[in-house]
Amino acid sequence: MTDAARPGPKGTRSVRPPLERLLFRRRFYLQLARIALARARQPRGGVFVSLMGGIGDLVNAFPSIDALAADAALDMGTGAAPYRTVVEADPHVRSIWSPFVYKPARRAHRALIARVLGRFYERVVLLDNDDARWWTRGRHLTALYADACGVPAPAHGSIHLGEAHRAEAAAHLARLGVGDFIYVVQLVRARRAFRSWPLAHYHALYELLRARIELPIVVDTTGSDDTSLPAFCRPLGRLGILPACALAGRARLFIGPDSGLTHVAGVLGTPTVAIHLGFPPETCAARGPRVEVVAQAEPFADPALTTPAEVLLAIDHLR
Repeated sequence: MTDAARPGPKGTRSVRPPLERLLFRRRFYLQLARIALARARQPRGGVFVSLMGGIGDLVNAFPSIDALAADAALDMGTGAAPYRTVVEADPHVRSIWSPFVYKPARRAHRALIARVLGRFYERVVLLDNDDARWWTRGRHLTALYADACGVPAPAHGSIHLGEAHRAEAAAHLARLGVGDFIYVVQLVRARRAFRSWPLAHYHALYELLRARIELPIVVDTTGSDDTSLPAFCRPLGRLGILPACALAGRARLFIGPDSGLTHVAGVLGTPTVAIHLGFPPETCAARGPRVEVVAQAEPFADPALTTPAEVLLAIDHLR
């Protein structure tokens, strides 16, 4: 079977109007001019790395980025918050250029970035994927990023957290009146239906957890189309991305879809169940020392076919 015959993600176009979308994907032009001005009187050297986002991509790339930074000063282009916020916490990154946004599939964009920045840096590494069929190659993102950086592939990603982030997470738990807890990410998005678990499945899972485990269930609905919860669940409320990452590290159990926080919980060693929908799990599933992946029978299958009972079984494997 050829790549063209295989199923693919059923996504949708950006919600931005055409003109705004056109301008958004060319924001790197201004950043190139700013970098040139900042570097004009400095000697050529160091490394420039670009990775626009998301959070899971950054988590998977950080070990390779930090390995590059061990041998040379490293500057990075990334998206606006929350991606910039996550990169700012990495002590190995010297300077951040944000928002650094372009269209990776455009060869002309990549060539221009490499040509301009090559005047100021010894290496220019564009980690933003230009291969629309990357998920058919059978290699995990951590390995792809390591190849691009020319370093050995890590076992899993990493995240950079400081004491201030951990203190804010602890303070938030105190406000919620919670000690030990289960952290669940409820992410229902119509515009990413192929990666969206049904709301009814989430609510059924909460009932199963309530009957099985005597711990508060804290639910993070950030970015979800539907934020409704059973009365016995505790809404997470508003919390910054890095304190939320620290909170995921404190959970007794973390359950989430293929989202950034699931990758974070996995690399922090939290017992994690990843409800992996859409892309093949061998290419981008959360990794870590205590991660159980609930995979679909086939990539891009109906998300409703992945049941709460399967998630409960994965939880039993962790306990």
